[in-house]
This record gives sequence, C-alpha cells and structure tokens, in this order.
Amino acid sequence: MNIELKAMACLLVYPRQQLFDELDEISSSIQNAPTLSHKVKENLSKMIEHFSSSSLANLQGIYVSTFDLGKKASLNLFEHLHGDSRGRGSAMLNLLRLYEDHGLKFESNELPDFLPAILEFLSGLKFADAQMWLASAAPLIQSINRELKLMNSPWLPVTEALLSIANVKPEKAELTQDDLTPTLDAEWQDQPVTFGGGANPVEQLIRFVKK
Repeated sequence: MNIELKAMACLLVYPRQQLFDELDEISSSIQNAPTLSHKVKENLSKMIEHFSSSSLANLQGIYVSTFDLGKKASLNLFEHLHGDSRGRGSAMLNLLRLYEDHGLKFESNELPDFLPAILEFLSGLKFADAQMWLASAAPLIQSINRELKLMNSPWLPVTEALLSIANVKPEKAELTQDDLTPTLDAEWQDQPVTFGGGANPVEQLIRFVKK
C-alpha cells in the first residue's frame, strides 16, 4: 500500500470538514513515507499547515476557482491530452478496463481520469508499478503543475510531489497513447488504509469495489 499516494489523493479532492479533521494523520503518513525526499515532505508540511490555518469556506472557494472554473488546471488528466474530442472517450474506456483488469469497479460521480481517483487506484499497487504509471502520465501532471505554479496555488506541493515520485524530468518526457494504459500487477489489500478510522475524503467521492 502506497499510503503517500492515498494521502495526496485526499489533499486533492474538494475540501470538506473531514479533511480538516484528518490533516494530522495525513501529515504523519507523508512524513513517514520513505519514497518522498526531505524537500518534498517539507513543502507538503507547509501546505498542510496552510490548510490548518485557513477557513474551510475560503479553501473551498479557492479550490473551485482553481480546479473547477477553468480547464487549464483540471484534475481530469485526459482533458489535457484530448480536450473534449472523441479520443478522450476512448482513453476513458481504456482506463476503466485497466481498473476492471485489476478486479475493481469504479463508482463515482467523478470521471475515471480524475487524478485523486487514479491516485487512490495506484495506492493499492506495487510501488514500482505506481511509479511507472505516474512516469507515463508525467506530462499531463506537469500541465497541471505549470498552471498551479502560475497561480501560486496552495496545491502546488502535491503535483510537485507526484512528479518527484515519477522520477521523471517532465521537459524530457515523451508521451504516447499506449503509455496511458500500462499493464500493472495488482497488490490490492483486503483492508485498505483509511484516515480517521473510517472513509477518507477520497472515499466520500470515489469507490473502487472488488468485482
């Protein structure tokens, strides 16, 4: 279980009170992750401190203006590759098949390419496989990262952390259609890790159900 990916998925969903209640646990899981560098942990820690000192309403407003009102920082990955073209629908079907190939059924009002959903899925894989997928998707994550940097967004440390885990220099990454649906070996746990002893902020919106 790649708990750091689950933690970052929680940080990227629309903020609710439950996120505030679980920030300490999320922070602890990030600080204890051996896959993250000291610098990445420091930046994520500052982000969590900022969240803790912000009002929920203010953070929700910033989230909507950042991710929902414009498409340049959309958390739906395929939007950065296909826009609204038919190719996006085909890519979405391929992603759903990838989930199903691992014995999982995707249940959410969000689309399958929603980045927190993908991170939730990757958190249950072997780290090397999760890293491979992130590396293949790095150019798309970089598109989001670039916009967050321009906005001086508080969510920037998350996309920077994902690029760091991918161990890819985005400016040199090459992306092909096949890269978006690699074959991965599942390592899903029967009892997924949760924060706060119950459904985490991601699971309020997204569910992967074993078939």
